[in-house]
Amino acid sequence: MEFILVFVISFIVLVGVALAFALGKPPTYRPSRAEVMAILVDLMEKRLEVARWEMFLSLPILHDPELEGIRKDCLIVAFGDNDNPPAGEGLNGAIYDRDGLQRIRVLAVKLDHLIKSEPNSKFF
Repeated sequence: MEFILVFVISFIVLVGVALAFALGKPPTYRPSRAEVMAILVDLMEKRLEVARWEMFLSLPILHDPELEGIRKDCLIVAFGDNDNPPAGEGLNGAIYDRDGLQRIRVLAVKLDHLIKSEPNSKFF
């Protein structure tokens, strides 16, 4: 009798897990342009948590190629490339030094132009 009870409970759990994998959607990171602008503004105003910044840098943005370009430019600020050195560490709660924050400010202006040129649409 115990065997049947254990078998039934195990079967129900396995079926539940299989259904969750079959019907569930994978988690996705789809920030809007305004959300990314808020991240950049918080970074410049020294209010951004390091974990949130690192999450933004580490996850590709597949739904918006222009926004992915901004993210890649932020990666260059953070880690540097052949032409640009990485930004230095900031003081008093800032993630980056003055030069790094200036480079982020340039990217924020670029993103602001993208937001302003974005077409408005309404769904009825």
